[in-house]
Amino acid sequence: MEGPLGRMLHLLSLTKPRQLALLMLTMYGSYLVAADHVDPGTLALLFLVGLGGAGGVTALNMYLDRDIDGLMKRTMSRPLPSGKIGEAEAMAFSTGLIVMGLVAASMINSYVALAVLLGLFFDIIAYTELSKRFSSLSLVLGSIAGSMPALGGWAAGEGHISLPGLLLAGMVFAWQPLHVWFIGFYYLEDYNRAGIPIVPHGVSLRVVALVLVASIASIPVLAWAFSYVEGYGYITSLLVTLLSLSAIRGALAFYRDPSRRRAFSMLKMASPIIAVAFIGYPVEALI
Repeated sequence: MEGPLGRMLHLLSLTKPRQLALLMLTMYGSYLVAADHVDPGTLALLFLVGLGGAGGVTALNMYLDRDIDGLMKRTMSRPLPSGKIGEAEAMAFSTGLIVMGLVAASMINSYVALAVLLGLFFDIIAYTELSKRFSSLSLVLGSIAGSMPALGGWAAGEGHISLPGLLLAGMVFAWQPLHVWFIGFYYLEDYNRAGIPIVPHGVSLRVVALVLVASIASIPVLAWAFSYVEGYGYITSLLVTLLSLSAIRGALAFYRDPSRRRAFSMLKMASPIIAVAFIGYPVEALI
């Protein structure tokens, strides 16, 4: 029988730690850019916001998707479909994290709490419950949810939501299709087995590739707009542009050859873009 530590590790895995770390990076990066001075108390509360608001929502998402996760080779070993933890245990864990995140967000300000609530709505209701199993356009709704940590981080630093924060959140929104869609295509057999559509009905893969090119191309546009509004971050915006151009090149290669090999190469291009942006802007802000 597995001990308490093992069960806790299984519960924590419901938050998808690697994904959570990237979302936390966007949240802290936005906060550090927006804040006039760094407050240790706010930093601590933001950790709870991220763990609860992003990690808790992800855990609830995995609870709701436990049936389809059991059908996919990529996900059938996750704690819920494999039976490593119980359904009631997972539900209590995810709900507790979300409540913790909302309370912590409210202690910072109402705008941070709003970002958590919007993330909860778009991820759980709009994406998971209303669209994921029925339409490939669910990716748009999921991308909105994924941009909320960045928006919440900005609100925590500035005290409200303003144009630069929306631009940073917009970068995350535009980046997510690059990350999520190519995962779906790479594991297309799994997604088909589970009945999850990743391509709109009647639309070719090449059309999807062109839409993704447009999404990637908007990332440097938003980056340069942020630099223009804030008056700094030009080096970071240049690096984001170069990485985005490389990703566009990869997406065009996928357009010519829509294969799993091309999709896998695109997966490797995704995370560096957002990591450079949300590390680079805070560094340039300090300089």
